[in-house]
Amino acid sequence: MALSEIVNLQIQAGTVSPARRGFGTPFLLMSHDVWSGATQVRTYTSFAGVAADFPTTSLPYLHAQAIFGQARRPRSIKIGRLPAPGSSHVQILDFTNHPTGEAIVGSVISAAGVATAINVAWNTNIATTLAAVDTAIEAAIGAGKVATASPVLTITSTLIAPHGPIVRLDFPTARARETTADWDVDDALAAHALVDGDWYGVILDTNSPKNIDKAARWCLANQRLLVVGPQYTDPTQFASGEFTAGGDFTALQANNSAVGIFTKSSRGSGIESAWTSLLFSYQPGQATWAYKRLSGVGADTYSATERTQIEAVHANHYTSEAAIGITRPGKAFGGEWIDVVIGLAWLEARLQEDIFALFVTEPKIPYTDEGIAQIESTVRGVLRQAERNKLIDAGWTITKLAAADQTTGDRAARIYGGLEFVVRLSGAIHFLDPITGTVTA
Repeated sequence: MALSEIVNLQIQAGTVSPARRGFGTPFLLMSHDVWSGATQVRTYTSFAGVAADFPTTSLPYLHAQAIFGQARRPRSIKIGRLPAPGSSHVQILDFTNHPTGEAIVGSVISAAGVATAINVAWNTNIATTLAAVDTAIEAAIGAGKVATASPVLTITSTLIAPHGPIVRLDFPTARARETTADWDVDDALAAHALVDGDWYGVILDTNSPKNIDKAARWCLANQRLLVVGPQYTDPTQFASGEFTAGGDFTALQANNSAVGIFTKSSRGSGIESAWTSLLFSYQPGQATWAYKRLSGVGADTYSATERTQIEAVHANHYTSEAAIGITRPGKAFGGEWIDVVIGLAWLEARLQEDIFALFVTEPKIPYTDEGIAQIESTVRGVLRQAERNKLIDAGWTITKLAAADQTTGDRAARIYGGLEFVVRLSGAIHFLDPITGTVTA
């Protein structure tokens, strides 16, 4: 006789874990032809893997290098492919403030990755000098790619397989910015998320106002975080007039799902990728995005006035203080501290996931004080973790109504709405004002 005839034993796993939203994985959505699948998402756990797939001068390579080059970094990154853009990549070099009589000096890296130094001597006036600059840049990136309307040069470029469409321009005396039209980045993000949505941070190759707007709106609606590093040598040019509509700029200034760190360097610097990498290595709530040093990224030389202009639009910068490069102030475009934005998104996600897991794991949560206590215990566990992560301060409280206090209608509909918690964010100290002391003889 088999024991099963005496003891009919059936054991099933009592631990069911729903997919948990990852808050430590950046997603690079960039134009390239390394693979043909329009919505393919590849996961990389090392820079060597990226280097095996992408050319050394391509933006995915350079941004992955910035990510894996940090002292702390995520366990993995994901890279997608932005479909071939329907319009050219467009950048502006405005030489309005170029000193009269001085040569125009800079550098160009073509979409194919060829670097060219530009050094054009002053010739009579800015118009004739820029005509020679136009010729020199076109010799580097192709005929017909530069339009001159003194004192402004407009540079356009298209996708060069497998690198992408981005020409990188560094001219210290020019006011540089990108004005690329809509590349449907929001549609591409949505399509990639359906294939593999296990990522939180979004990094783009195009950082024009129109594409920042489209990506920021998508991230707000889909609980992701956009991190952009647009090139602005003159921060005042990031304004409502640069957007397709003033309402787009207003919407961005109310959007805490989008973060910007301005830089004077071209798109290859990877500043936003380095910053994201370093902070995504921490659990949500453990670190503020201010006062961080970035490996492999040079600090910009924004003046105090320019830093104020950057912070006025709730953007960030990486500048030197006491000879140390640091990120500041650590805010999203909507004005909230970035660590708070991510921390609250994490808290909401974990509460939803753990309560859902409780419903799925248990055969039944009875509408009794005992069942309510099960839900309270689950919430308490998440809040304890939030406290360990330094997201919330100690001393939080949970209150709950007894089953007998619920309405007959709610009980019949199996709806319980009597659980509340009160927490205080742990916050962070960013400034000291003042420290006072007394010195005596």
